[in-house]
Amino acid sequence: MRPMAQSIYLAGILVGAAVCGHTSDRFGRRRVLTWSYLQVAVSGITAAFIPIFPLYCLFRFLVASAVAGVMMNTVSLLMEWTSARGRTLMMTLNSVGFSFGQVLTGSMAYGVRNWRMLQLAVSAPFLLYFVSSWWLPESARWLLTVGKLEQGLQELQKVAAFNRRKAEGDTLTMEVLRSATQEEPSGDQTRATIGTLLHTPGLRLRTFLSMLCWFAFGFTFYGLALNLQALGSNIFLLQVLVGVVDLPVKIGSLLLLNHLGRRLCQASSLVLPGLCILANILVPHEMEVLRSSLAVLGLGSLGSAFTCVTILSSELFPTVLRMTAVGLGQVAARGGAILGPLVPLLGVYGSWLPLLVFGVVSVLSGLAALLLPETKNLPLPDTIQDIQKQSVKKVTHDRAGQSTLMSTWL
Repeated sequence: MRPMAQSIYLAGILVGAAVCGHTSDRFGRRRVLTWSYLQVAVSGITAAFIPIFPLYCLFRFLVASAVAGVMMNTVSLLMEWTSARGRTLMMTLNSVGFSFGQVLTGSMAYGVRNWRMLQLAVSAPFLLYFVSSWWLPESARWLLTVGKLEQGLQELQKVAAFNRRKAEGDTLTMEVLRSATQEEPSGDQTRATIGTLLHTPGLRLRTFLSMLCWFAFGFTFYGLALNLQALGSNIFLLQVLVGVVDLPVKIGSLLLLNHLGRRLCQASSLVLPGLCILANILVPHEMEVLRSSLAVLGLGSLGSAFTCVTILSSELFPTVLRMTAVGLGQVAARGGAILGPLVPLLGVYGSWLPLLVFGVVSVLSGLAALLLPETKNLPLPDTIQDIQKQSVKKVTHDRAGQSTLMSTWL
C-alpha cells in the first residue's frame, strides 16, 4: 500500500504540472499560486485525519497536484520580477530552498514518528503561506503581455515604492507602457496554447530539447537515487545527508552559470554524470571507494542539472507561454521519474545493463542541449514574435533597450 500511495502522489505532481502551466498563462501566476497554497493546506490536513486508504490517496493526489503549482509559479514570479543579472542568483537560492527542505523533512520525521502528526505538521504552515500570498505582486510582465496595462502599472508602481524608487515609479504612465509593449494585439497572445509551442518553428525545437533535458534529469536522478536508498539503513540520516550534499553543488552551479553560460552548464551537468555512470561499468566491484566516489560525483552533477534546466527552460520561452512550457518540462521529468526506478529490473540480463541505459540517456541528452540557444544576460522574451526575431548570438538593440527600461522600473 505504501508504494501505491507514493506512485499516486507522483502521478499527482505530473497531472498538476500539466494543468497548472496553461492555467497560470491564462489566469496569472499569483492567483494560481494562492490557490495552490490553499489546496495543499486543506488537502494535506484532511489526509492527516482521513480513516479510509482510497480517500487518503485521493487527498495526497490533490496535495501533489497543488505542490506542482507552488513550485512552477514560484519560479515564474522570481524569473519575471528579476533583472537578467540577478536571475541566476535568485533561481539558485530558490533551488537551495529545496535542499533545506530536504534536511528539514528528515529532521522533522525523526522527531515526529506518528505519520498523522507528521502529515499535519508539514501541511498546516501552508495556511500561513496562503494568507501571505495575498500581498505578493502579480507578474507585471504577464499583465502587460495580456493587455492588462492598468493592473501592470499599479504593480510596477508598488514594487518601485517598495524598492525605494518611488520617483521612477511616479513617472510611469499608460502612454509609457503602451510604447514599451509589443505592437501585436494582446488577444493573439492570450490565445497561445500548447499547440503554439509545437507548431511554431522558433519554439518547436526549444520545446522538445527542453523536455528532453527535464526527462533525462528525472529519469537518471530518481532511477539512481531510489536505488541507492537501499544501501542506507537509517532513512532519516540518509534524507538529511542528501540535502546537505546538495547545498554546495547548487552554490557551485551559480558560479558556473555566471561564467560558462546556461547552455554549456546544462550540457555538462548531464554529460558528466553520464560518463561517471558509464565508468562504473568498468570499475571492479572490489574498488568500492572509487565506485562510491563516481556515484557521488554523478549525483552531485545531477543536482546541478536541476538548477540549470529550471533557469534555462524559463529563459527560452516567451511570457505568454512560459508556464505552459515549464509545465511540459515538469511532465517529462515526472515521466522520467516513473520510468527510472524500473530500469534496475534489466539487471537480470546483466548487471551492467541498467548503468548503460542511465549513462547513455544522460550523455545523449547533454549533447542535445548544445543545440539550444544561449540565454545568459539576455532579456526575457515576452511574445512569440520576440522568439522569432531573436538570434542565437545577438538580440536586437530595441529589445535590449526595453529590457533596460523594465529593469529601471523594478
